Amino acid sequence: MRDRSSRGRDALGASGRLGVDSVVLAALLVTLAVLQQVLGRGSTGTLLVFGLVEALAALVAGVTYAWVSRNVTAGWTRRPRLLFSAACLCWGSGQGIFAVQDVLHLRVGTTNWADVPFLAFSALSVGSALVHLRGRVRSRAGIRAAIDGSLVGLSLLTVLWVLWLGSAVRGSGQSLHELAVPLAYPVFDVVFVTVTLISILRAGLTLPGVLLLAGGGVFAFADATYFYGLLRGGFETGGPADVGWIVGFGLFTLAARYRRTTRDPGRPPSAGSWGWLVPYFALVPATAFATIRLWSSTDRFVLALLLTIAVLVVVRQFLALQDHRVLLATAERQRRQLDLMAHVDPLTGLENRRRFSDRIGEAVRESLVTGVPVVVAFVDLDGFKAVNDTFGHAAGDELLRGVAERLRGCVREGDCAARWGGDEFAVLVTEPGLEAGDVSERLRRALLEPFLLAGRPLTATASIGAVREDPFRLAAALPASCTDEVGGLVETLLAAADAQMYRVKKARRGSVRVES
Repeated sequence: MRDRSSRGRDALGASGRLGVDSVVLAALLVTLAVLQQVLGRGSTGTLLVFGLVEALAALVAGVTYAWVSRNVTAGWTRRPRLLFSAACLCWGSGQGIFAVQDVLHLRVGTTNWADVPFLAFSALSVGSALVHLRGRVRSRAGIRAAIDGSLVGLSLLTVLWVLWLGSAVRGSGQSLHELAVPLAYPVFDVVFVTVTLISILRAGLTLPGVLLLAGGGVFAFADATYFYGLLRGGFETGGPADVGWIVGFGLFTLAARYRRTTRDPGRPPSAGSWGWLVPYFALVPATAFATIRLWSSTDRFVLALLLTIAVLVVVRQFLALQDHRVLLATAERQRRQLDLMAHVDPLTGLENRRRFSDRIGEAVRESLVTGVPVVVAFVDLDGFKAVNDTFGHAAGDELLRGVAERLRGCVREGDCAARWGGDEFAVLVTEPGLEAGDVSERLRRALLEPFLLAGRPLTATASIGAVREDPFRLAAALPASCTDEVGGLVETLLAAADAQMYRVKKARRGSVRVES
């Protein structure tokens, strides 16, 4: 087992490597800035350098995630890494195509077929985050996280559209249809960041998680800057968006390099988790701004966003209700299992001593109301030790199960047969008009038929002591110091039945015999 000092050295080493990698990333950005100053912004050399560096950054991130997933055996950890690796590789290939078009000035219009790899990156990155969250918390949280991310993204889009984006799109001279693809990039980024944030809030803080969250945030900024550049008349390579993409993939690569280190080992989802509140922080202002906008003018895009948000909220609440139903059913099932463990004898399936005492208390309480006496009987097998010594303990257990099954058949549904302990059983009968002798005879006859143990018939006899007492008479005989009438009556009944059973045992000396 590693001690605390070794864990401290590991944490210090991880921090040191993180510092070195950050310096390398910063040096790369400074080098790019110097080259842009030397070559001139917008020159062919600058376009080629930035295009290649961005594509290489994405490819390195993709290869790194694929490489580290080789040694991961858990499917819920391996699959999201492979998905994110594929996402980064898609972005890298798309950026390579974009760089060629940029250098050769072949890119015409806002979007074309080269945007397909970028869209694939957005979809695969969100999918990897969902798969990781679902595997981490083992529930349908992945679906809810996708809905939450979509709610946050659409809410932010609604606020931005009302405050600025709507007028900017109308002023750019481009239709919303033309800008739909570049607008989808930051929306998908917000979904990815939201799902990652929920995963961190609900599954524990980790260094890779923080780096991944930071990379997603930087990527969202870069995609938003790219979209803003398109609104202003065209995107120019070498600006903040390109720097953001490089930094984003650098952070993704760092996240892949470091193994999970956390003070919180991870926890299952809980109703009080802050992750549930994330979408509501964005829903309130979005709903307010959309209402104000629709009150003052007709905006079909805002109306469509608001309706989509409403549908997602309804679906989210439906899933939450379904999960609550599952949780309640699970809790009830566990409660029944605990109750079974607490009140049922595991060997015979009869109620145990504790539950039998509770049942007598209930019967006595009812008897004090109705005046109907109860019958309590103790059944003690004679010579049970000889069975264990002759046939073994497995045969003794089989005999106990057989006796329990026959005693169970001697009582009504409302009465009780229990294993008191060892080879001793207890029976409670509340049938009106039934005398103690009748109960003893019924139990004795139930045990007359031989039991088949180890292929040989065995006839067991038992000492049975039964008492039938009037609850009012017993209550009158209780000492004045007794504060618990029902408890006192239960103890009196049990003591009387036990004493009667020992008198019978002493008088008749039953035996266990094997019939040949």
